[in-house]
Amino acid sequence: MKRWLLSGAAILNPNEVAEKVNILIEDGVISLVSKKDLHSNISYTTRGIVSAGLINSHDHLLGTYYPKVGNGPYENWLPWDNDLKSSPIYQERQQIENRDLYLLGAYRNLVSGVTTVSDHMPHFVAEPFYDLLPVKAIREYSLAHSVNSFALSWGDDIEREYKKAVEEDIPFITHIAEGFDSETQRDVETLDRKGGLGEHSVLIHGIAFTERDMDLIKKKGATVVWCGDSNMFMFNKTTNIKMLLDKKINVCIGTDSPMSGGLNLLEEMKFDKKLYKKLYGEELPDETIYRMVTVNPAKGFRLYDAGTIKEGNVADLVVVRDRGGSYVNSVVSAGLKDIMLVVINGMPAYGDVEFAEVFDALGIKYQEIVLDGVEKVVIGDLKGLLRRISKAVGFKKEFPFLPVEF
Repeated sequence: MKRWLLSGAAILNPNEVAEKVNILIEDGVISLVSKKDLHSNISYTTRGIVSAGLINSHDHLLGTYYPKVGNGPYENWLPWDNDLKSSPIYQERQQIENRDLYLLGAYRNLVSGVTTVSDHMPHFVAEPFYDLLPVKAIREYSLAHSVNSFALSWGDDIEREYKKAVEEDIPFITHIAEGFDSETQRDVETLDRKGGLGEHSVLIHGIAFTERDMDLIKKKGATVVWCGDSNMFMFNKTTNIKMLLDKKINVCIGTDSPMSGGLNLLEEMKFDKKLYKKLYGEELPDETIYRMVTVNPAKGFRLYDAGTIKEGNVADLVVVRDRGGSYVNSVVSAGLKDIMLVVINGMPAYGDVEFAEVFDALGIKYQEIVLDGVEKVVIGDLKGLLRRISKAVGFKKEFPFLPVEF
């Protein structure tokens, strides 16, 4: 039985903080959260802020590469996809094995404090790689690529995919209203007519949402994922996020692929905060952003034991450096250097070198790396991955979302 203790922690939950708390982790689960003295043979006193692991609500791990490609604004996703696939950067990416692109995307998420990612890809493409990853990808989902007539052929028809979601209590994930052509502007109406709009629906982008669309989404209980950086890069426009929030629709944040979207979830949170201020002349509260990367995606993706620190929940945790001010601001404003420790299924996966003793005590093999000038430890062979990618493309390929010396 794997049993260990994070002691003396400052913990952050939505609408709640606590100090000098002990978190006992047993067999991958948070078994006890208490201010009383707890004991374990393996114990570590942390100086940071402990949060539930962050959830990236939209990514395409196979599409992980850099730099961004595109010359928007585009009418919809299709001309961007055509530009992408005709670009030299895409041809460069094609020299890399799919396994290594998946690992690259997973490490991009891990070092930014993400413990779970929604990888929007067909099962037959993605499933061979999920057991290799250092983070958790959501495995149980149904999907469509998008709603319009030029959608890629992912999954069965929408009606069957949504029926499967309801029967198995899993999310039904699709891009929607991603553009300005007349067909795309009717996506919500089309999805509803095809039987794909309901409380299991997770709707990505929504740039063309009207207020009528939002009222229907609210009525049906669907979730929306906001990818502000990707939207602005491809379309120079994003969804009316203020209206979505005002209507109390369940909204999450996703990065999208770094070939169109944010470098990582930390940068996405900061980008979205600035974008909101630019669009509406007011601040998007840190507490709202924090919910959009924790409890909101846990709800939308039916992750019933995730999103908060409480007894019985899965021990997916991130420890973030205290930057002063509020605890929630320390998380929402964090940079890569501020991610002190990431715990997935109760086991450390990445962290500052000072946590190496916890890895050792738990028998976890790790690699020592230097990321953005800071000594870290990480599971797997990240340096070997970056060397393989460089060998595949014929030169030393460096990524700003993984600033690792190799």
